[in-house]
Amino acid sequence: MKNVLIGLVLALFMTSCATVHNSSSVLYQEFSQYENVANKNNIIEVASNFFSHSLLGRDYQSNPDAASQLLFKSYMVNIDSHYEKMNEQDGCLTVNGYDEENSPLIFSLKYISSNGRWLIDKIHVLFVDNKKDFANSAKCPSEYPN
Repeated sequence: MKNVLIGLVLALFMTSCATVHNSSSVLYQEFSQYENVANKNNIIEVASNFFSHSLLGRDYQSNPDAASQLLFKSYMVNIDSHYEKMNEQDGCLTVNGYDEENSPLIFSLKYISSNGRWLIDKIHVLFVDNKKDFANSAKCPSEYPN
């Protein structure tokens, strides 16, 4: 009986650790899905799966510039690191990486929870001088000066 109790406690502990680990990368997993799915041929059709209604606006489907703006991911060709912070309603993801000329840049994304999904609500792209300027923690777009 004692061995069963110890086994149960260990199983619960391992499950809770796994849950904490998985939940710590929720926003990055959402960003990765956007990276893998969205492209110039489908971005208008899939945009509502990745972006909030307030970010998209009413006429994004007829806006000729919308596709290029929604494909901001194309600026970054190599990812160096990422950080996120979140609560039940919203969160922020910071992604450090490099563009096609190997120049460093940072994506700062605000996500909101909407109908059980995490959607990008604000986007801030920051071009920096070098890698030492990369963020070392999650930073929301609103934390940058205008």
